[in-house]
Amino acid sequence: MGVGFSPFIPGTIGSLLALPLWYLGGGTGIAHFGILGAVLLLSVPSVSVEMRETGKKDPSSVVIDEIAGMLLAATWIPWGWKPALLLFFLFRFFDILKFGPAAWADRKEGAFYVVADDLVAGVYANLAYRGIMWLTR
Repeated sequence: MGVGFSPFIPGTIGSLLALPLWYLGGGTGIAHFGILGAVLLLSVPSVSVEMRETGKKDPSSVVIDEIAGMLLAATWIPWGWKPALLLFFLFRFFDILKFGPAAWADRKEGAFYVVADDLVAGVYANLAYRGIMWLTR
């Protein structure tokens, strides 16, 4: 869709693109997992093509990895504006921070690892969201 060619914060814009997909899938159930599965199936091959075309290890023109990570973060969390806002900021925080397994995947080369570090950030964001909800209930 060309979002990755934005001169400003393409990863953040890519993460925002996941929000309508989360809304459509609801965050739970078969629709969410179908959307997540489709994005995951497309992610590694499309990253691989863009890596080959640009010659870059992690081209900023690729945002499908952010979409996949954000959708994974939203898994089993019902759609709502408040959860979307919090989860979006948590995902971006962990995607930028990159610690633990996300940092390891970020240091590796290959399309799989370009996607993997965002999936790890998605898991971190999901767990952090659940922790915040548990602490504030």
